[in-house]
Amino acid sequence: MSAVPLSARPRPTSTLGTAQSRGRVRSVAWSILVLAAVSLGLMAWSHQSWHELQQRAHTFDTLLSQVQLQARRAQILTEQRATGQPQSETHNIDALAGEAQHAARQLQQMAPANLQADLYRLSQLLASSRQVQTARLNSPPSADAAQLQAILSGIEQTAHTVAQQWATEFDAETARRQRLDKVNMALVACVTLLLLTLIARAQRQRENAVDSLKARENQLRHKTRMYDFLSHVNQAIVRADSESDLLRRVCDVAVAQGQFRKAWVALFDAHTPRQLDCHVSAGVAQPTEEALSFIVHPDPVAELSQCLLEGRCFRTADLSQHTDLPLWAIQAIEAQTPGCVIVPLWRDHELVGHLLLLGRRVKDQDHEELALFQDLSDDLSFALTNLHRDTQHDLTQERVRLHAAALESTRDGMMVLDRNRLLVSINPAFSALTGYVEEEAVGRTPEFLIPDQPSEVISEIRADLVSHGSWQGEIWFRRKSGELFMVKMSLSSVHNTRGRPAHFVAMFTDITPLKETEERLARMAHFDPLTDLPNRVLIHQRLSHALSLAERHHTLVGVVFIDLDNFKTVNDGLGHAAGDNLLKQVALRLRERVRQEDTLGRLSGDEFILVLEHLRHPQQAGQVATAILESLNQPFTLADNQQVYVRASIGISLYPQDGQDASELIRNADAAMYESKRRGRNSFNFYTEAFTAVASSRLQMETRLRRAVEHDEFVLHYQPMVNIATGQIMALEALVRLKTPSGDNATLPSIGPCEFIPVMEETGMIVALGEWVLHEACRQGRIWLDAGLNFGRIAVNLSPSEVRRGGVVERLSRILRDTGLPPECLEIEITESGLMESGTSAEQFLLMLYELGVSLSIDDFGTGYSSLAYLKRFPVHQLKIDRSFIQDTPGNVSDCQLVNTMISMAHGLHMTVVAEGVEHPAQVELLSNLGCDIAQGYLYSRPVPASQVADLLRLRGLTAQTG
Repeated sequence: MSAVPLSARPRPTSTLGTAQSRGRVRSVAWSILVLAAVSLGLMAWSHQSWHELQQRAHTFDTLLSQVQLQARRAQILTEQRATGQPQSETHNIDALAGEAQHAARQLQQMAPANLQADLYRLSQLLASSRQVQTARLNSPPSADAAQLQAILSGIEQTAHTVAQQWATEFDAETARRQRLDKVNMALVACVTLLLLTLIARAQRQRENAVDSLKARENQLRHKTRMYDFLSHVNQAIVRADSESDLLRRVCDVAVAQGQFRKAWVALFDAHTPRQLDCHVSAGVAQPTEEALSFIVHPDPVAELSQCLLEGRCFRTADLSQHTDLPLWAIQAIEAQTPGCVIVPLWRDHELVGHLLLLGRRVKDQDHEELALFQDLSDDLSFALTNLHRDTQHDLTQERVRLHAAALESTRDGMMVLDRNRLLVSINPAFSALTGYVEEEAVGRTPEFLIPDQPSEVISEIRADLVSHGSWQGEIWFRRKSGELFMVKMSLSSVHNTRGRPAHFVAMFTDITPLKETEERLARMAHFDPLTDLPNRVLIHQRLSHALSLAERHHTLVGVVFIDLDNFKTVNDGLGHAAGDNLLKQVALRLRERVRQEDTLGRLSGDEFILVLEHLRHPQQAGQVATAILESLNQPFTLADNQQVYVRASIGISLYPQDGQDASELIRNADAAMYESKRRGRNSFNFYTEAFTAVASSRLQMETRLRRAVEHDEFVLHYQPMVNIATGQIMALEALVRLKTPSGDNATLPSIGPCEFIPVMEETGMIVALGEWVLHEACRQGRIWLDAGLNFGRIAVNLSPSEVRRGGVVERLSRILRDTGLPPECLEIEITESGLMESGTSAEQFLLMLYELGVSLSIDDFGTGYSSLAYLKRFPVHQLKIDRSFIQDTPGNVSDCQLVNTMISMAHGLHMTVVAEGVEHPAQVELLSNLGCDIAQGYLYSRPVPASQVADLLRLRGLTAQTG
């Protein structure tokens, strides 16, 4: 459709009715002007009359007042001069009399007839007064002053009479003017009413004419808008460079030039039948964007659905008159936009979508307008078809160009062969990878690229091409220089129009660096980078493979676990570099003792594994272990020619008696190695089940103890310390116990303190347990004090591990503060060996505890290595003799002598002595004779729970005595 020329658009023309209307309006306008002029004239004349009347009255009053004033002034001045007062000029007095006469004459000229007589008399009196004044001035004695005064009184009386008559005359004139104004106003009102009538009639005629013009103008504007809309659509068709650009421009033109409220293009979905999806829209917000995409439901009765599915133009002024409306139509009705126009869009004779237009004023009875919309559909469909074809052509050209550019720029080699296997084309990457340029390669068969058995390789590739139509795999190529490289190649056939293979395209990539990287990564993943020995992963793989072979051939497999003794000393003393150097040399020596079929690997740190295959009897593994130990007897020379000696502990496990899989054999060999370390190192041991039983028991104990710490499964028992002389309880020692298993754990064995305390010290759990024991003992002591029980002191043992870790003083201070137990009620027991481990810092540590106010006691005295020099400086008040020295007394003389010496030494240092483990009365008698102060043991009481302490105190009588 071509653009509509301006000359073809309708223009407004004059009509007879319009001319007649204008003539009537012109006559009315002249009549209004005449009436308005008459009204304005009457009003102006009335105003002028009133102005003249007021001016006359003002002038008359002024002149009359002037007559009186000048006559009085002349008389006064005459008397003053006649009586000899300051002289006044004679001509001034005469001038005043003359002014009064002149004013009287002016009054006569403007006064009405009925005032002329009085005004004439007033003039005569003024003339007489002027004569008498002259005579009085010329000869004062001859002229009588009374005569002058009588004349002046006559003047005043005559002026007053004239003023009254003038007032009467002015009132009468005013009344006449008012009556005349009323008549004038009545005339103006009539003229105004007539004027309004004419204006109203003219307005009605004008409105009728305007309505008629508006109707014609609206019709003309609507058609002009439609032609302008079509013209801009044609311009959009010319300027658009793609389908989306065209559809966007058309929607914008429909809103801007077509003055539609909403415009959008909905295209059919290629995958969902009858689904129209909005691709571009313009205009107001309603209907919403979500509603613009919809599914068309077939309905033979609904005209809207039929037009959408059949591709016919649809036009309606009111959508509410139709049934089965989609959501966008309902929203359009709610938004007061009921008019709708739907223009179908075709592409290559296929219905692809619709242009939907919404407006408030759509004429659905104008057949000429319907034809315009049909032309719009044809133009848009033609444009869409051409744009689609252009786009497809451009895409095809771009695809060809991209393919050519990709083949030229890709780093993958490409060669094209014909049906005779001759190269017809190569790309630059082919030359870069092989070294052959196009002149050297084109026209040859590809056998020159394949170094080994090219005919067999090509036959294999050809078989896959025939059966599958393509081939892909890895193959060795040879460069022009003779260098071999591996490529990953894919080859496929290109068919002609008859479906037969015409050419073959091969693409290949040099994967030689990739293969080298894979090999390098595989070695890194399976070999130790320091010693270049197989690592844990490869050891497991080779051991599993050896077990499979042994199972088939019924042979033995030995796993030799090697751990260097005191390697940590070399690392800490000489540095990690020296340690790494030592590990390398150890690995070299071990390799010398290994058979070719065996596997030597490094697990981690200083641990090595040796897998012995094809063993016939266990002694062979022992012989290898002996050889390894002998090889390590010689010193190792490190940097700076420094020599070190390294020994090893070895554990051996055998398949099948010691395990069925790799992990089990390695674990059991590890257990046997630890047994070698326990027996003095630098030896080997074969695995027995007892090794793993001990380790398993230890692991179970650690697990149970950790759970006990987390779930508060410990409890405190208290054992009294009794004064030997009086039998009174002097203190209670808090002893931790593990609760007896119950419930699901009832089958677990009980664990005593001598078993779990060392384990907790090794694992570090002793710190948490020690803090709990200290807090619980102080809390319980506070409860006993509040209950009135005097227990003396509560003794709590402090582990050497807690002392080494530090923070004891701060923790003890906080617990005393939180529980409220007085410090003097607490006694801290520290073992002799624990103090000696602390060395010189022990004294400072004990002084800090002493400053807190707690009592200090040395526990298990005699079992360690005491330094009397330290002991005499320690702020310790009590010394406890270990039970090992008490249990054989009094029968063992040596123990008795040692106990006597300890008691004498303690008393010499002003310390109280406590004997532990007292179980017989004879022991008490001996201790009493030796001067021991306090005894503790089963003779007095076993450790009892806190609930039984009160009865124990009552039994010993301490409560009663203190009470």
